[in-house]
Amino acid sequence: MTALAGWQGSGDDPDDGALVQRVLGGDQDAFGVLVHRYQRLVFRIIGGFLRNHADVEEVAQEAFLRAFKGLPGFRLGSPFGPWIARIATRASYDQLRRRHRRPEVAWEDLSPDEQGAAQALAAGVDPATRTAARDVLEHAMASLKPKDRQALILADAQGLTPAEVGAVLGCSPLAARIRLHRARRAMRRVVEKLLLGMNPAG
Repeated sequence: MTALAGWQGSGDDPDDGALVQRVLGGDQDAFGVLVHRYQRLVFRIIGGFLRNHADVEEVAQEAFLRAFKGLPGFRLGSPFGPWIARIATRASYDQLRRRHRRPEVAWEDLSPDEQGAAQALAAGVDPATRTAARDVLEHAMASLKPKDRQALILADAQGLTPAEVGAVLGCSPLAARIRLHRARRAMRRVVEKLLLGMNPAG
């Protein structure tokens, strides 16, 4: 679960379980150590859902606050990484639900670079502009259902295996694979629908 750890310490560092016990015993500084260990992971997950830096900061703070309040329910002996990752994804999901769903992007809404990247992606070749390709995919992903978007971000952006995705989302590896397959299929449909607007008269 290296991808979920997001932190590598030395052999002299206390393990996560010991830190959790210290926090529960009243040592709030120990929670600061946990935040330092997992803040990169939390920011990467939330940053996959939200593009605005201020929103990412706000939701990350909310996620760590939820984690602090939820520590009494943490099962000692279980890995801390998937637990905090689940909290981060749920906080991101809640933020997305609080917003109105973004309207579907149309072909004419794309910049020339993004249109070229979309055509390259459809043709199965490497886009000339990586940034534009990423923006096209983000436009398409924004129209997916939040849970499908979660799964794709965890698997494709964070590099988690289906088993790790399942651990974060609270489902079995098989259920995670099914969700990923469904999400990727929905993503293809969104991109194909976008490309249909490239030449509506044709």
